[in-house]
Amino acid sequence: MSVAPGAVSAGYPACMKMPKPLKIALLLLGVYVLSVLMLRFGRNGMEWDRALLIGLVMAPVVLLWSHVRDRVDEGASTRGRRWRRRWQEKRQT
Repeated sequence: MSVAPGAVSAGYPACMKMPKPLKIALLLLGVYVLSVLMLRFGRNGMEWDRALLIGLVMAPVVLLWSHVRDRVDEGASTRGRRWRRRWQEKRQT
């Protein structure tokens, strides 16, 4: 089954074909909108101007921390696999 250039395959979601910078920009925009709405309409809602300004700071920080968390989790799983492999080798000898 061949797909014409530029066409989206029926088996994959459209977001899989987007370039990485566009995915990051859309994710940042989504986090910004959600954070502003959460700040504005939360339990102790604040004014729009403060919510918009705090959202500008909050959105990149949230994305940065999620990236850091993913990197730490990936490193921990790699170290765990390495430790388990060494432990099994010591146990067999």
